[in-house]
Amino acid sequence: MKIFMTGATGFIGKSIVRRLIAEKQYEITALLLPDEPEALLEGMPVRIVRGDITRAESLEDLMEGLDTVIHLAGAVGYGQTMQHCLLINRDGTANIAREAVRSGVKRFCHFSSVSVYGRVPNIPIPESFPMKKTGDPYGDTKIDAENMLRELAAKGKLELTVLRPTVIYGPGDVMFLPKLIENVMSGRARIIGTGDNTVDLIHVADIADFVFLVLENEKSVGETYNLTHPDNPSWRELMDIVTDVFGIPKIKRHLPYKAALVVATLLELLAAFKGIPPLLTRYSVRVVGRQYHYLTDKCRQELGFYPKISLAEGVRKELTALGDGEHNPVS
Repeated sequence: MKIFMTGATGFIGKSIVRRLIAEKQYEITALLLPDEPEALLEGMPVRIVRGDITRAESLEDLMEGLDTVIHLAGAVGYGQTMQHCLLINRDGTANIAREAVRSGVKRFCHFSSVSVYGRVPNIPIPESFPMKKTGDPYGDTKIDAENMLRELAAKGKLELTVLRPTVIYGPGDVMFLPKLIENVMSGRARIIGTGDNTVDLIHVADIADFVFLVLENEKSVGETYNLTHPDNPSWRELMDIVTDVFGIPKIKRHLPYKAALVVATLLELLAAFKGIPPLLTRYSVRVVGRQYHYLTDKCRQELGFYPKISLAEGVRKELTALGDGEHNPVS
C-alpha cells in the first residue's frame, strides 16, 4: 500500500510511520512544509515531498501513483484563532481531499476529534451522536472538514474513515503531560471539581495500532470511530500517579468547576497581556472538569481493537522519561 501522509513529523505522525514501516508492505510519502527539516524523519525510510496544505497549487501531482491518504495535519493547541483554524483544518483538508480525488487516490483516513460533539457531559456519546458547533475554532473547523469529506464520500469520490480521538499522549508529547507536570510542580495545582470524573486519554502507540487496523480492514470504509481508553481512571487518581512518580505530596485541594472557569478566563487575559501561555485555559477546564462518556464499543466490535497500554502504565513511563529529560526537560 502506497500512503501519502500529512503531519508525519508530529509525535502522532511519527508513531504511525514507525508502526506502518515495520509491516514492510507499506510505502510512505510524507508531506513536509518547504522549510521543514528532513531531520525530523531521520532514520525513517520514507519518501519526502514538499508542499503546504493551505496552498492547493503546491500539492499538484504529489499523490500520483499512490492509493491512500492519512491526513493528520491540523491547527491544534491554545491560542488558535478561527481564521487560522479555517485555513488549516477546513481549507487545508479540502485541498488535500481535492488533490486526492484529482490523482485518483480514493482511500482517505482523516483525523478529527471528539471536540466535534461540543463537549456534552454526562451522557453516552456514540459515533452517531450529532456534531455541535460551540464557537471553539478547533472543534468547529473539524466539523467543517468532516462535512466536506463526507460530501465527497457520498459522491463516491473517497473511501473515507474518520477517527475521533480524545487527548493523545506518549513519547514526543509537548502539550498534555509537560503542561500537567508544570502545574503540579508549581505547587499551585488544584483538582477541578470532585476529581471523580474519568480521564479521556489514549496512548499514541494505541492510535498507531488502530490506524494499522483501519488500513487492513475494508469494514472501516465509510465508518467513524471514537478513540479513547475505556478503562481510564479518574483525574484524582491520575494526579496521584503524577505526585507519586515525583515523590511529592498528593494534591488534595479542589477548585469548583465554575470557579475554575473564572480563574482560567483571568489567567488567559493575563497571559495575553504578558505574551505567554496561560497556566490554565477554559478549554482545559472543560476537558478535565466534567464527566464525558465517549463510547468505543464500535472499534472493538468491528475491528477487534482494544487499547493495549493502560493509563497508569503509559503515564508512569512518560512522566519518568520527561522528568529525566528524555523527551522534554522539566525545569
